[in-house]
Amino acid sequence: MTIRVTLSEYIQDVGVAVVAKNANASESTVKAWRYFNRVPRIKQAKLLMRTSHGLLTWESIYGTIYEGDSDRAVRPKNDKAKNAKVA
Repeated sequence: MTIRVTLSEYIQDVGVAVVAKNANASESTVKAWRYFNRVPRIKQAKLLMRTSHGLLTWESIYGTIYEGDSDRAVRPKNDKAKNAKVA
């Protein structure tokens, strides 16, 4: 069984400073990746996939091919928020 995480989750678990060092990016850039404001360059994505030892994939960084109308990673939908009742 293979575990897959989003880039945002990976950054949160590993830490901004570590990911920045591994991807050769600034901490502010990594924070922008974490909050879905920007995405890594191809070269940075390859470094991230290599240093995450397979936890990160193209889809976990950029989103699926079915999300083709966006040039940004798509924030995962929160099922709890979707099913919450408004009083």
